[in-house]
This record gives sequence, structure tokens and C-alpha cells, in this order.
Amino acid sequence: MALDNVGIGSVILNMIQNVPTTISGAGLWNMIDQNIYFAEQFTGNTIGTSVANIYQPAIISLTVGDVLSLMESQGLGTKSVSIGDMSITKGLGEKTSISFRENGIEKLRQLGEKFSYYKALG
Repeated sequence: MALDNVGIGSVILNMIQNVPTTISGAGLWNMIDQNIYFAEQFTGNTIGTSVANIYQPAIISLTVGDVLSLMESQGLGTKSVSIGDMSITKGLGEKTSISFRENGIEKLRQLGEKFSYYKALG
């Protein structure tokens, strides 16, 4: 089922406990938009505002990484992040946010990267 920013935002807010109101809402939707754009540039595919199932795991991972990084930079930290049956608690720090970003990029890589080839005239 395709999800829009609000739907993806709800998934993320259910994964991360105690996301401050300064990040949730419009700030979170902006991060999601940026990651949709990143995914479009990475894959060369148009995703749009209704994100198909195939792109959701990557965009969610990328955005979770952004949210955790922003919370860490503001000194807010988080108590817990849950993905399915896996739960990570306390002491997440910057390493976990980087791990989520790398995971999102790997998921995009599995979908295929956009390559451009140029031939030099001469």
C-alpha cells in the first residue's frame, strides 16, 4: 500500500519513542520529502508523493537516521527504537543514526542505481 508523508511519518513515530514536537509534524515531513528526492536521484525513478511499497523501507531507514541524528545533535537522545521484533534501547548516539542511513542506502542500492554514461568526442 502506498503511503504519503503522513503515513510514513506515523510509521517512524511508532518506531522512535519520545520524538519531540519540534521534530515531529512539518519538520519530519520535510525530512521525508528530502529522502524521497534523494531516493529519486539515487535510483533515477520518479517516486512522487505517494510512496510505493518498494521504496518505503529505504525512505523509512533514511528518515529514522535523520531523526536520530537531529535528536542527538539537540542533546535529546531517545529511549528506544523498534523495527519489527528488534528493539534498540538507550545510548543510540550518532553511530545508530549512521547505521540507519547506511541501511537505507543499501536498500536503494538493491533497487538499482542510476548510471549515466558519456562518450567523449575526439
